[in-house]
Amino acid sequence: MVIEIECFKGDTLLYGKKISFGEFRHQMKTVENLYDPTEDNFLVLLCRRYRWNVLEEQAEPQYVYDRDIKKCILKKY
Repeated sequence: MVIEIECFKGDTLLYGKKISFGEFRHQMKTVENLYDPTEDNFLVLLCRRYRWNVLEEQAEPQYVYDRDIKKCILKKY
């Protein structure tokens, strides 16, 4: 499954095992709570804790997390 993390520094696609939208929201909330703005380690924490991997190619994400407004979005096709 592919997810996208949107933020002002740039968007990042990640891939990993398929999860429910509820689990996706839980992961984002957990990592936001652990996030250290001094180290700017959101993606590192997310990937390490939940085994997501950076996707270098273009793909359509199933879920999107907008870090600027802290909102999870379910993409509908």
